[in-house]
Amino acid sequence: MALRSRELLRELMKGRHDTVTLAKQVGLTKQAIQHLTSGRRTSCSRGTAELLAEALGVEVGTLFSHPASENSNTKEQKVLLTIPEAAKAMRVSRSHAYRLVADGDLPIIDVGRKSSKKPMSRVPVEAIQAWIAKRAAAQS
Repeated sequence: MALRSRELLRELMKGRHDTVTLAKQVGLTKQAIQHLTSGRRTSCSRGTAELLAEALGVEVGTLFSHPASENSNTKEQKVLLTIPEAAKAMRVSRSHAYRLVADGDLPIIDVGRKSSKKPMSRVPVEAIQAWIAKRAAAQS
């Protein structure tokens, strides 16, 4: 889960919890708490987020937001995906995603070349969102 604001975390800790006490209460190291309050670390597991929120007396959603991707350690949301990653995000088969690209229904961007001189193609996340919106509009 992504920490919404390190300043909010520090404010909630102020006067009630020091780093060591909070770390012991939720089963983390004091360094993990320090990394969250300094911004060096911006996310944690759902279980840890729930324990921190409970210890600080707030709802989980007040302090944390759901990550944009399945990997909660990712600091940035990807804006370009490989075609297999796009297929997974769209919940279609790889071959279907490649077919959408070949038919021009899913635009790609060439971002460089592999050593074999083939272009490295990526699918913009916005293109996936547009494809989903187009499909949803066609079905209503």
